[in-house]
Amino acid sequence: MIRRFSFLLYLLGGLALSATGQSFGQFSPADTTLYLKKTFVFRRDYPLPYRLLEPLEKESKAKYPLVVVLHGAGEKGDNNERQLLSGGDIFASLDNRLRFQSYVVFPQCPKPDNWTTFGFLKNPGEEIQLGTYAKRASEPLQATLALIDRLIADERIDKNRVYIIGMAMGSFGTLEALSLRPGLFAAAVPIGGGGDTAACDKYAKKVPLWLFHGENDPIIPVGLSRAIANRLQTLGVEPQYTEYENGGQQSWYRALTDERLLPWLFDQKRK
Repeated sequence: MIRRFSFLLYLLGGLALSATGQSFGQFSPADTTLYLKKTFVFRRDYPLPYRLLEPLEKESKAKYPLVVVLHGAGEKGDNNERQLLSGGDIFASLDNRLRFQSYVVFPQCPKPDNWTTFGFLKNPGEEIQLGTYAKRASEPLQATLALIDRLIADERIDKNRVYIIGMAMGSFGTLEALSLRPGLFAAAVPIGGGGDTAACDKYAKKVPLWLFHGENDPIIPVGLSRAIANRLQTLGVEPQYTEYENGGQQSWYRALTDERLLPWLFDQKRK
């Protein structure tokens, strides 16, 4: 059953994020040079492409936050460029780099892999059937968590201010990452996704969340984000939750350009 759910999620995510990238891919070739182009080799035989944006003005002995951005299914591949189409321009803007001095990493999920082992089934007129996380995370997510550990060890990163943001498929990966390593993250922003509600108790009182979703998302039902928010509430946590009326798959762009989001994010520190 897990495989069936995961395969369906892969198909839905691919359709969703390809359309999003075409609508909002404003990142110019000149801007991509701001991101260092690197590859992290996980377990010696699994290469994970990633792009790294460094703080604009590093001060001696200072440490900086790290923002991890997980893209959607439409940006999968191995060119180490496409993942920047979803949000790369926002973090590379001079205003944000001046205001929020930080490292920003965009790993790229290889095809045909996935950030998550979670999936869902939705047929017309029926309630959403939720899957559960597998006992072992997908290789891209394992590799990403290992990459974060390496960056903390090698760069001037404040380990109490590591943030993770995910869009669609990346949102599912974000929530699964929290269930695996809740003590790693200071805050999380899942946009247009969902996850295994049974795993919420692992991170509910440890990691502040701000969830976003479009009310009329045609690919990933808004009920998935609502289920996470509702489960957190039953656990005694009141997450930030923004649902865009008449919002579809473009909720990721609206969320990342919300003037409240980045100030909130960079205010968070690991408990």
